[in-house]
Amino acid sequence: MNRTLGVVGVGLVGGSVGLAAKAAGWEVVGVDAPAVLEEAAAFGAIDRASTIKEARGADLVVLAAPISKVADLVGDLAPTDALVTDVASAKTRIVGAAEAAGLSRFVGGHPMAGSQLSGVANAEVDLFRGARYFLTPTGRTDPEAYREVAGFVRDLGAVPTAVDPEKHDLLMAALSHLPHLMAVALLKVASDVSPEALSFAGPSFRDLTRVGASSPRLWSDILAENASAVGKALAHFAGAMAQLGSEIQDKGKVEERFRAAREAYDALGGILVEMSDKNVELAVPVENRPGVFAEVTTLMGSNDINILDLYVRHSNTERAALVLTLNAEAAPVAQGLLRQAGFGAKILG
Repeated sequence: MNRTLGVVGVGLVGGSVGLAAKAAGWEVVGVDAPAVLEEAAAFGAIDRASTIKEARGADLVVLAAPISKVADLVGDLAPTDALVTDVASAKTRIVGAAEAAGLSRFVGGHPMAGSQLSGVANAEVDLFRGARYFLTPTGRTDPEAYREVAGFVRDLGAVPTAVDPEKHDLLMAALSHLPHLMAVALLKVASDVSPEALSFAGPSFRDLTRVGASSPRLWSDILAENASAVGKALAHFAGAMAQLGSEIQDKGKVEERFRAAREAYDALGGILVEMSDKNVELAVPVENRPGVFAEVTTLMGSNDINILDLYVRHSNTERAALVLTLNAEAAPVAQGLLRQAGFGAKILG
């Protein structure tokens, strides 16, 4: 018999959970608005529509609704014998709500994978493949429940990593939530300097501020949910910026700061970006016309070439370069395919 998975909230992440779980042999039912469930079923992310009441009888329930709704959904699920987890990027309040509701088989979770895009139409079966996936057990977590959720995470293709809920939230504040706020601040500073400033921005500024284009509603929810930890991260950041400001005319101290930053960045690559030394960037000059990016990415996907990351480097309003990060072995093949399709393509670095 198939194991049954209930996905509550079938957007980008919930839809990707459904696609990956179905590929691993799970029967997937979805809980969401009727129009969303219709789209999810047509897309193949769920087998059929369901309700919270029915989901209580599933083998496993994944709460993938907006973060501000997850704690309430925990209460709506109780009582249930189902294994329950979630995908929210802040954990302390949600884990506490699950324990207060008496969900004895709840294990908090958070996949370190996602996209600036939203909606089930952008879900991917391989979204979690190779990604770190945090699980946040406490002293009250059932060890067997943890083992089963960790097994499900492996079914999705991800790597489970246990961390305390409060430590998780501080990590996310520093590694994800603070960078989003920095992007918002940098874009405001540049706009305040000059209305034309952003048109002159180079790749480094675009890299730093890319996440500023993320969903406003989603991120207002996330930051409010993790306000305490974000406040601590902001205080540390303000202190660091003040110290750098006081040293700005001391070339030796500033050089040492950049040296320490390079060492930290190199360590980051070793921890979080597996095989980073085997990836390269491929620049694809394109005209500014509808559908051109889709042509490039579809060509890669149809030939089983995985795009690890991408960004756009603008030269003017009519021309740009789409820069793809690819596995080094795939890059020459991709370059050949693009040239056959009429695109220029140059391997950088």
